[in-house]
Amino acid sequence: MLDESRGTTMSIDKYIGRVVVIVYQDRKGQFTKRTILIRHIESGTVLALDVARQQPRRFRTERILALEPVTGHAS
Repeated sequence: MLDESRGTTMSIDKYIGRVVVIVYQDRKGQFTKRTILIRHIESGTVLALDVARQQPRRFRTERILALEPVTGHAS
């Protein structure tokens, strides 16, 4: 994993429109690994499509612990 997203919107901006895998810590302290399509970023929140669930999701940028682009993903 590339740990380049921690707490900054700037490093995530370049992934808008791309599928990435994130490691995320929710407000209860649980860690999850998600594959998401980043649609938009606003006010420290990533608006994305959770690929596995095919549902829109919101992720706070400061809770994204790691991010890695997915290569060769068919969309």
